[in-house]
Amino acid sequence: MSCLKENFMEGETMTVKKIILSIGLIVCLLVFQTVGCGGKKPAGWKITQYGDAEGNQLMCYVIEDAAGNLALVDGGYEEDAAAVREMIRKHGNHVSAWIITHPHPDHVGAFNVIMADPGDIQVDAVYTVEVHHDRYWETAQDYDRFDMYETFLGLTGGMETLRYVYEGDEFDVLGLRAKVLHVWDETTDALEVNLCNNGSMVFLLSGEEDQMLFCADAENETEPYILERHGEELGDVDYVQTGHHGNWGPTLDFYDVMSPKGAFMDAPNWLVETEDAGYDAWILKDYFEEKGTEVYSFGTAPNEITLY
Repeated sequence: MSCLKENFMEGETMTVKKIILSIGLIVCLLVFQTVGCGGKKPAGWKITQYGDAEGNQLMCYVIEDAAGNLALVDGGYEEDAAAVREMIRKHGNHVSAWIITHPHPDHVGAFNVIMADPGDIQVDAVYTVEVHHDRYWETAQDYDRFDMYETFLGLTGGMETLRYVYEGDEFDVLGLRAKVLHVWDETTDALEVNLCNNGSMVFLLSGEEDQMLFCADAENETEPYILERHGEELGDVDYVQTGHHGNWGPTLDFYDVMSPKGAFMDAPNWLVETEDAGYDAWILKDYFEEKGTEVYSFGTAPNEITLY
């Protein structure tokens, strides 16, 4: 074989090797972009539920992305404001998005206290529902604490970053897609009691692979409308925050349309574990456990999952 032919064959072999190497690098890059090196998933969004095992029912969720940016869902009572403020401080006093599902004291209290005296805290966007003021006033009970809603209105009335959301709206939460499935609407106006709960923002939070449904304090009166309009979307839910702290909320028929890996009940031990005090959260807890769904409550809080 001549030197020229040998060089050609050697060059051809080197070319093939380069092509194979290039293909391998491209495949590796594609794999890295989708699942990361070594088959690991890329960094997702950490969602943490907070609450006191022996305290009151409330709702407080923290959402963090891989860069450490912060979003909040509700925040608990006025008495919880110091803890929420400290959480915000640890994230550079910056909240990218703050979702207020409805203006009950165990959901909006901490927000009211903090926004009355924000100091260095910057909140890029506040998302909430538009409450029908007069209808709420007509039907509010003492436990509704209508004054908390009026305080919220006073604090947010001139807030440029406030956005009222409506059914079908979508908005960004640190790169997650939030889709609104229910808010205070004409079906809420038609009720005689529990309007604030049933007017809660129910929304679906979606990553690239996973979804978490937030039911806030929605009760069974809201259930038929959500199932009729969005029932098909609930089939892919991976995690669910159960309505009204898991107590007197949507029926088991509502949760039957989904098969979540985890269910969050924003309730302390005395509410979740009690079978003889007039509460029914234990029924929902048993239901999920029988389905193989892991149940998270304040007894093990803070509870953390990752959406991908």
